[in-house]
Amino acid sequence: MKKKWISIMLVAALCAGSLAGCGGGQEAGDTGSTGTKASGTQAGDGGASGTEDGEPLTVTVGVAQQFTTLDPGLSTETVNRFAIAHMYAGLYKKLEDGSVVPELAAAEPEISEDGLTYTIKLKEGLTWSDGEPVTAGDFVFAVNRNLTYGAENGFVTDKIVRYLEGAEEYLADTEVDLDTFSFEGVEAPDDLTVVYHLKTPCAFFTGLLCAGGWLPLRADVAEAGFSEWAQEPGYPTTGAYVLDYCNENEKVVLTKNNNYYDAANVTTDEITFQVMPDMDAQAAAFKTGELDAALAINASIVATYENPAELWNRPQQSTYSINLNSGEKGPEALKDVNVRRALAISINRDEIVKAINAGDFYTPLYGYVAHGMMGAEKEFRTEGDEKTAYQQYDPDKAKELLKEAGYDESNPLVLKYKYSNNSIHADVAQMLEQMWKAVGIQVELEVVESGVFYDQIDQGDFEMSRYGLMCSNDPSEFLNQWTKAMQPVPAVSDDHYDQMMNDVTKVVDRTEYMNELHKIEDYLVEENVYVIPLFDFNEPALKKENLKNVYMVPGDVPIYSYAQFE
Repeated sequence: MKKKWISIMLVAALCAGSLAGCGGGQEAGDTGSTGTKASGTQAGDGGASGTEDGEPLTVTVGVAQQFTTLDPGLSTETVNRFAIAHMYAGLYKKLEDGSVVPELAAAEPEISEDGLTYTIKLKEGLTWSDGEPVTAGDFVFAVNRNLTYGAENGFVTDKIVRYLEGAEEYLADTEVDLDTFSFEGVEAPDDLTVVYHLKTPCAFFTGLLCAGGWLPLRADVAEAGFSEWAQEPGYPTTGAYVLDYCNENEKVVLTKNNNYYDAANVTTDEITFQVMPDMDAQAAAFKTGELDAALAINASIVATYENPAELWNRPQQSTYSINLNSGEKGPEALKDVNVRRALAISINRDEIVKAINAGDFYTPLYGYVAHGMMGAEKEFRTEGDEKTAYQQYDPDKAKELLKEAGYDESNPLVLKYKYSNNSIHADVAQMLEQMWKAVGIQVELEVVESGVFYDQIDQGDFEMSRYGLMCSNDPSEFLNQWTKAMQPVPAVSDDHYDQMMNDVTKVVDRTEYMNELHKIEDYLVEENVYVIPLFDFNEPALKKENLKNVYMVPGDVPIYSYAQFE
């Protein structure tokens, strides 16, 4: 069995999944009910769950997009993370202040003097939700298994390839025997010890271990080239919840895992993530009590919402940008940096954010790294903007650049802009269309279903598109997104950029490291205009005023495990 074969089978499996939904048993009373429920997760068992009157505590949350996979080693979309973050515990976890603390690990790692070897001990007595022991081998298997997805999974495994010794060679070896799952970057000398061997120091390595590609998987459950197991109710997990029901277009229901190591403190018995792409419908469902939280509402309601205490400003480090396809599959016009620059400087970011009318939730962005990440001495974005704000609005200059590139009224530049049919994307697209039209650029708007949007972008099936990215560890994560390794079909293909991103990982001094990242951002955004940042944002949401103890890690998703209604 070779990795090339695995890639082909994975594509087939994903295509089938997009037609069949997440599958699994449905709750009694639903259309097509099978009566199937996940075993071993009865509400009220295992500690502190339930309300004061003994009734199970349930939380229902509205989300905007269809779920695409609950496989932590394959998922690249935030909507999946809403569920996965509750179902999987890793070696470490992040707190609300962004700090990283042990979770399944017994303590902080033992780090070698050269910073290249991390030895981590597991807590004793850990079990999966089905009672089987959690072992160090589960972490080793997960890394090896996830690497077999290759380019299709670059977003998840990039840090594994970037930092683990031998991972890049392992990934490139099409003759690898998938039954052996062995390379020098990770090992388990015994059942309670995981050792990671890095090829370059990484100051935020324990933060990386919180991400999907590093979470434990069982060899008897997670088949190497498939993800169907992640759609089945009751499959073993290490986190506070197990999957009870899944239909990608309808909802995902999670129930409490009584074998979770911290089950005694988990208060919420059941969490339902209800798929509601219509933001007005979400807001209405929240007002009628059908939802306890609505994670996708129209930004326009923020300014006039009748109960400000229900407005939820969740801390995120998120960039909303325009992705320009200057790669092999992109149009010839976008291979010209002057055309890309004309597109960028004909956009008035301040007017777009003002029109969205979401108060402090949205901020114009003149660099690609979002606000909220530390740089050398200040916030990284502040440091960058103090030197220069990139892509300043200048429509007259845009017209000059277009003329120099050979475009005018007799030969207008014509391009397509792709966006998904949820959230604020249509409003932003229409404003962009008008701003580009004002400088002589004709843009055709193309809307697609949110569930397939990122698949099309990953495959290079676009000319220009909206793009959203949320990161939580380090400014390099934003910039690294545009290396070829992170793009299944590169829209940005620049060997020099890739080399810059590779070289910066070897810089040890923090100030020098951040200064190099600023240079890389300048190369990406200003010198070559490969992407057009528009704004960073905390997506407006609604949460019941009496729903307490929902915690938010910056750049991640809300956690409802310890929620209470007061």
